[in-house]
Amino acid sequence: MSDDDLRKLAATYSGHARGYAEAWSPVIRPLGQRLLGAMPWERAHRVLDVGTGTGALLPDIAAAAPANAFLLGVDASSGMLQLARSRGKTLALMDGMRLGLRAASVDVVVMAFVLFHMAAPEIALSEVCRVLRAAGRVGIVTWASDPELEATQVFEAELDAHGARDPAPIAATDHTRTNSPEKIASLFMRAGLEPVRTWIETFEYRWELESFMALRTTFGRTMRKLQSIDAATQTAFLARVRGRLATLDKSAFVYCGSVVCGIARRTG
Repeated sequence: MSDDDLRKLAATYSGHARGYAEAWSPVIRPLGQRLLGAMPWERAHRVLDVGTGTGALLPDIAAAAPANAFLLGVDASSGMLQLARSRGKTLALMDGMRLGLRAASVDVVVMAFVLFHMAAPEIALSEVCRVLRAAGRVGIVTWASDPELEATQVFEAELDAHGARDPAPIAATDHTRTNSPEKIASLFMRAGLEPVRTWIETFEYRWELESFMALRTTFGRTMRKLQSIDAATQTAFLARVRGRLATLDKSAFVYCGSVVCGIARRTG
């Protein structure tokens, strides 16, 4: 992705913020919690959450860190940060590849589901290395496999059949740079960080019809495509797709994915 692509992505997430917070963030939050549970927090007096989004992990980070720790959440999407304000934490609109912080000023950095969005992950991690104090830690979680459900394929096929098109497509995300423990370890080292641990976490999520419909109509490409058709066509589409989805086996709504988690430290 170019810088223009990232700015477009930030604007897109602003428009999808409510759907993300209500329909998608609860699905992936437990994976972020697994990462937090593996990180050291004893001396984490200044903590940075890069790509905080709607702030879903901020309460978990605050609970893990010492009671007097200062916690800052940053994100490039103003719409996501607007929803994050309800968390009651300090927030800033900031590009994760150009952190507006002093060198050696942070004890712990968290990057949950953001590194794969970066145009140059090694540069983003170099920025993390710059702001970390000596022996400071960074923890990341990013996609290893993000499969598409049969139910999603049906939903998109019906959208296409009803003339829907994505009016503002965003650049395809390149997971190939970050989708294995070995690649994450290599990125850490190229950024001047020492890998402590990298590993895979698997998970399963079972959608119900209504929660799946909520996700697909309020977040992501399918939401944009739905909004591209007129109200009458939307009504016809929703009736048609709901009927088709109701006939699918429950396995069509089972999401079996995996993520890469990694922890590294600054040595110098």
